[in-house]
Amino acid sequence: MSEIIQKSLFEKNFIERTYSSVVSDMSIAFSELVANSWDAGATNVWITIPAKKGEEIIIEDNGTGMTDKEFQQRWMVIAYNRVAHQGEYIEYLSSNGAAKRLAYGRNGIGRHSMLCFDNQYTVETWRNGECNVYVISVDGGESAFSVISHNKYAKDGNGTRLSVKANKKVPAKLEVMRTLGYRFLFDPEFSVYVNSEKIEFTQKVVPILTKQIKLKSNLSINISIYQIPDGEKTTAANGIAFWTGGRLVGNPSWIIGDIRVEDARRKFALRHLIVVQADCLIDDVYYDWSQFLKTEKVKEVFVAVTQFVREFRVDYYKGKVTEVRKDVIEKNINKIETLSIPALYDLKNFFSNYLEQKPEIDNEELNTIIGALISVLQSRNGMSLLEKLSAMDIEDVDTLNSILDEWSVSDIKDVLDEIDRRLKVINAIEQLCSNPSTDELHVLHPLVSQAKWLFGIEYDNMNYTFNKVLTTVLHNILKGQRKGDIDVNWAKRPDLVIGSDFSLSSTCVEDVDDNDMLIINKVLIIELKRGGFTIDRQEMNQAEEYIDSLYKGNKLNCKPRIKAFVVGDAVSPAISNQKRLEDYGEVYAYTYRQLTQTAGKRLFNLKEKLSVRYQELNVNDYLLEILGEPRQMELDFSD
Repeated sequence: MSEIIQKSLFEKNFIERTYSSVVSDMSIAFSELVANSWDAGATNVWITIPAKKGEEIIIEDNGTGMTDKEFQQRWMVIAYNRVAHQGEYIEYLSSNGAAKRLAYGRNGIGRHSMLCFDNQYTVETWRNGECNVYVISVDGGESAFSVISHNKYAKDGNGTRLSVKANKKVPAKLEVMRTLGYRFLFDPEFSVYVNSEKIEFTQKVVPILTKQIKLKSNLSINISIYQIPDGEKTTAANGIAFWTGGRLVGNPSWIIGDIRVEDARRKFALRHLIVVQADCLIDDVYYDWSQFLKTEKVKEVFVAVTQFVREFRVDYYKGKVTEVRKDVIEKNINKIETLSIPALYDLKNFFSNYLEQKPEIDNEELNTIIGALISVLQSRNGMSLLEKLSAMDIEDVDTLNSILDEWSVSDIKDVLDEIDRRLKVINAIEQLCSNPSTDELHVLHPLVSQAKWLFGIEYDNMNYTFNKVLTTVLHNILKGQRKGDIDVNWAKRPDLVIGSDFSLSSTCVEDVDDNDMLIINKVLIIELKRGGFTIDRQEMNQAEEYIDSLYKGNKLNCKPRIKAFVVGDAVSPAISNQKRLEDYGEVYAYTYRQLTQTAGKRLFNLKEKLSVRYQELNVNDYLLEILGEPRQMELDFSD
């Protein structure tokens, strides 16, 4: 063996920097400390939470304890490998005699959790009639942590007692109980007490469904679905909880990896806890048990769980969807009968797509949404006149008169009705965007993307149409730029690219070139952000990348002029809300309120001008009614 010339040294905060989550997050700290008791073969753990700062936190168990030699081998070795030295399983004394269970410990970092509360703590551990008492301190230098005091005395039985003064943080009793209740207490042979009160798991909730799933790689997982009773609908009890070796990995959530399985705000999410027992992933857990490693095994399990949950959700709401849809159609049948065939087709697709995404919606909410959507679809009638009126300078009286002279009184009435419909759409959008329970991606976003007139008068025409090539190119650009689920529902909403926190719609104006080949002249891109989102420089840069990729990447085999609008709840004051890209593109950032207020002002001004000129319209509605009645045509048979 070569002679050691120089030893390495430790910075004073080495452990804090190396195991930051363990020594900073109290929920992780208590989880690790209780896990140590589990790995010591304990069946009971007693935790004492102090009332104020500076008092002692105590964690005591009835596990095997340690001799002085075992303490030196296990506690005093950085990153001690428990499995390598002690095996994967723990022997303990259950109510039925000797038993085994899977160990939590893998990386030997749980013991450092005491440092979450102070830089010095005490370990009392007894076995074989002797109790050893160690005072441990973080001091740096030649050692990352050191024993600064060691005493021993005679004591029967076995166990371990950790104590530390709550000088850094003071935990809350209820929070500790909630944290540990969802992490450990599926095992009836393992009990945890906090200030003498036993922790119970969700008040004896039983699963409504349990199923074993065999995966392609021959892995096996067990899924149990719990329906949370009324009165216990807390976020702690909702979501998908992954258990490995009897311990929770991370926290229950409706997002697993990069997959958003369900919207946490929906009724289904608020009523269900889905427990996945995946012992096959025991070697794929991050060192602090906060998450899984990104391995192929983990990915396979996540995909299988996602599919199972979504299929269960569809079955759960089967029947209710049909009932709600029928009720809303009956309430709006008179308005629906006025729609054109293309508009009816769009309404049908919206029904199917929306109810598939949010089957738990109640009748009243869906009725409001469909009412607003019908107003949008009705706007296709009388568009040409409104388009002309919208494009002109409203103060230009001569031009106004020349345009109106070409149209009938009935046409003007249609325009006024259309303005009222649009104002109702604006009102609906304002109500929806201010409601924190609104499902933006599937409710607000389709509504806004279909009302293109919100973005300016140049888009208030029928020339902007859907183009599958354009959608495909944007979809591919997004998949290359972003992680997570990004998809296009080609059957129902092919004009909309959906991501986990955004939707993106695209329309264009088509033409033919000199060779009679179809080309795209103009492109409109609308990116709508999920509620609560503040648009910053990153979002503006992303929109700029869309434009550059479309224009410079030659994916469309043409050079269109492109405008992109990014819409969210707020725009950062640190950025400009407009960016020009030479002569081929522009990026704009707006809030939902800015869109509706600008469009509303424009429509009110136009309505005011028309109403002044045709003030008799509202008074003499009877005349219009008579004019609109069907009349028998008189045929002239004269030569």
